[in-house]
Amino acid sequence: MGSKSKSNLIDMEGKVFNIKNEPMPKGAWWWWFWLFFFDNPKNPQKPRQLMILWSTKNVKKIDCNNLKINIKLPIDKKNPDGAVCAWYFDGERMHHNFLLEQCNIKISDRELSTTSATPTSFSINGKRSVVKIGKDFKFIADENGKHDFKGTNYHSNNFIGEKGYSIMKVNHTDLSGKVGGKPIRGTAYFQRVFVNAPAMPWYWGIFHFGNGGILTYTNHLILGKSIKKDISFFDEKVMHHFGKMKVKRSGGDIPTFRITGENDIEKISFSVVSYAHSSWTFKKKGLGFIPNKLIYNEYPSTVDDLELMNKRTGREITTSKELGKGIGNAEHTTGFLF
Repeated sequence: MGSKSKSNLIDMEGKVFNIKNEPMPKGAWWWWFWLFFFDNPKNPQKPRQLMILWSTKNVKKIDCNNLKINIKLPIDKKNPDGAVCAWYFDGERMHHNFLLEQCNIKISDRELSTTSATPTSFSINGKRSVVKIGKDFKFIADENGKHDFKGTNYHSNNFIGEKGYSIMKVNHTDLSGKVGGKPIRGTAYFQRVFVNAPAMPWYWGIFHFGNGGILTYTNHLILGKSIKKDISFFDEKVMHHFGKMKVKRSGGDIPTFRITGENDIEKISFSVVSYAHSSWTFKKKGLGFIPNKLIYNEYPSTVDDLELMNKRTGREITTSKELGKGIGNAEHTTGFLF
């Protein structure tokens, strides 16, 4: 297994939409993914959230939440067939298939756009990204770049041979814009992913704190065994990494996840408390008795009871009280898709 990572070495404007030189073996997947976390005046404890995803996959047909998506092959890397999907938690209720449309994705050097029933676009100019959904949603995400972990990051990982993934992401941007004609404020997260391996179960989360801190965790599974797990926590002063971690889920459709991790010097624990839920079920033709379905669950959530301890002294380093409110999104997928 090999991996590599870079920080602040990627020109977002030049790389996000440039996919012409990337390989596209059968079954491989691209997606551009935004999460927007923004104020909810009616209930500040449950911030509004919207996720939007543009995607194409090198297969003739795939089913997403019963939408049958047909893709013309070979894929045109400047104008691929695919889909645009979004869910929206409006502060009171979840709109699951807020967008779920087959579309043609037009890709240029600085922008992608769709001419679907609800027009959408994502453009970049320097450190500013703009996402538009119809006439009522305009999100402006500004990369502040005060720390490498907040800026543009790149990571790739091969599981077996050349099978693996690459991910370009921005862990934290300052968010402004308008929803329904009214101004919004918040934060946002972006990733562009290329996967040329089967999609297998994972736990993942991204959270932004009131003091500017960031928390993210990943646990990829094969046959119930973790093949990649880590917690990265930036407390706005110091970066903390944990290679050992455990995830325990409790509750039903609106679960709580208890996360713990440690390294040689420190240990961390926190609860991810979800307050809404949406999901995507991807299906395609399988191979004989092998199932070919992935259920991709996403949970708008808050972080509670975070505690960072020094293992040697037993002293607290950081707690939730010092960090301020932690808001974000947790994922838990089940199944297998190739």
